[in-house]
Amino acid sequence: MWIIPVLLIGVLGASTVLRAGNITYSVNEVVGAGNVTGFITTDGTIGTLATGNIVNWSLALNDGTNPTFDLLGPTSGNNSGVSVIGSDLTSTATQLLFNFSAIDGGWLLFQNPSTAVFGPFNCYTSSNRQCYVGDLGGDVTLSALPGHTPGIFPNVQDTVLNGDDVIAGVAATPEPSSLLLLGSGLLGLVGMTWPRKARALGD
Repeated sequence: MWIIPVLLIGVLGASTVLRAGNITYSVNEVVGAGNVTGFITTDGTIGTLATGNIVNWSLALNDGTNPTFDLLGPTSGNNSGVSVIGSDLTSTATQLLFNFSAIDGGWLLFQNPSTAVFGPFNCYTSSNRQCYVGDLGGDVTLSALPGHTPGIFPNVQDTVLNGDDVIAGVAATPEPSSLLLLGSGLLGLVGMTWPRKARALGD
């Protein structure tokens, strides 16, 4: 009698894990004389990511000389855009990685007020892509300066990187879906033992 509910609970728990929700990755990088901190949230896709997989972000840019500028995603303030080109941005359940040595001209770009304009930006590029005039590519680049003149970037900071490098990670805590599965298992155990006690009392 109790087998069917227990099985249903187990199936629902398993399906929840397969439909893992958004994953938020923490960003904390030193870039030249500056730094970028904050978070990037994806839709939970594991593997190669595209623009549509980035659902929100909040990145504080410090270029070493100017005041910090915050790039905010759709649910954090919505003052900037995001663009992913190529197949260099990938994800695991715990890390965001970017292949800085790729030769497909890929990038991950966050910029105010939208991408590919001359506003404050945080950019990850493969080896033959430029984020700004004079950029070598294969690096992390940022600027908190609100008004760029094309070709003149006095406060840009960048750090050259190689290979598939971790650009963000999450804390090692259970995801809500994992906690739900654990709770489902505990309920299943209670469901399996309860009828036995009831029968013992009735005998």
